[in-house]
Amino acid sequence: MSQNQPPSGIGDRPSGLNRGRAALTWEDVPFLDHRAARTYIQRISSTLSSGLVSALPALFSESPDPDSALILFDQLVCGSQEVAQLLDQSHSLAHYAMLVFGHSRYLGDTLIQNPELLHSVLRDRHLDRSFSREEFHEALARFRARSFESDVSVLLARFKRREYVRIMLRDVLKIAPLAETTAEISALADVLIEDALGEAESRLRRRYEWPKTLDAANRVVDVPFTVLSLGKLGGNELNYSSDVDLLYLFGDGTEVAGAAIGNREYFIRLAQSVTEILSRATGEGAVFRIDLRLRPQGNEGELAIGLSQALRYYSSLAHDWERQALIKVRHAAGDLMLARQFMRNVQPHVYTEQVNFAAIKTALVARERMHTSRRFK
Repeated sequence: MSQNQPPSGIGDRPSGLNRGRAALTWEDVPFLDHRAARTYIQRISSTLSSGLVSALPALFSESPDPDSALILFDQLVCGSQEVAQLLDQSHSLAHYAMLVFGHSRYLGDTLIQNPELLHSVLRDRHLDRSFSREEFHEALARFRARSFESDVSVLLARFKRREYVRIMLRDVLKIAPLAETTAEISALADVLIEDALGEAESRLRRRYEWPKTLDAANRVVDVPFTVLSLGKLGGNELNYSSDVDLLYLFGDGTEVAGAAIGNREYFIRLAQSVTEILSRATGEGAVFRIDLRLRPQGNEGELAIGLSQALRYYSSLAHDWERQALIKVRHAAGDLMLARQFMRNVQPHVYTEQVNFAAIKTALVARERMHTSRRFK
């Protein structure tokens, strides 16, 4: 594939660059502030080739927010001669940049800070397909190896933003259907949660030994810990701005005497650390907004709960809507066997004949309204 060709399967997709709409002029673009737009247009026109400049009005006229897209595009091309040359060589990249700028200021800033992402679209053909969980693991490992960032919250948030640029491009170019887009965002979330858990475990292990218990044969073994996802993440339906619903569980058993802290306290601290890593505000934003209200007893419940205690709660104390929320429960990180054990044993309490679906719908709708209200405050 030559330097100025788009990824396979993309170059033949309709766009302002190949629909014969280059005859549009800047006056045809529905800017809200034409006076400010003229300043940016003059600067862009003096930086890029006449061939690309003549095609830009068609691109901007298709943008959901041409004013914001113009400001960001100006920052991109006027901030780096190398980027300007790259766009001149491959006009399709200008289209991709415009799509990002017109749909998300958040991801537009990410592209400006990381213009090499445009080059990787051509070099690695990353728009051709979605990434699996294993590929995200590998990509994160490579990103970490090249980064000098020691703050794991910053590193994970930065990596997420970069991947969202690629995922959003596949989305708005209609390369990926909605179900594929949300499944890919969910796979990325799983990897970020797993990495946060690894970091949290490492921090605690520097202070305390991992909790132990006695198994059926009276042998000392490690206590398992797992992170379960519910809601949109549990259903592989996570979107760009969804909250992430998590449930932390640890295994049962007789504690081994002599530990510095009890198993329950250890895993509550571990859950707190994972949540803090993922939700702490950074210069890159938070990795995710973490919602733990679907755990047993909601906000009044402990952050991490033992397996037997959780099963007792869902068998006798939980509301119908809490049980039905577990329809989408899924393993996200940590011990897979413990997650499977919980899901297998809780199933009889989730799929029952006597369910008040009207009450469940009312409760879930109210919860979604609370989420929406909180996002826009």
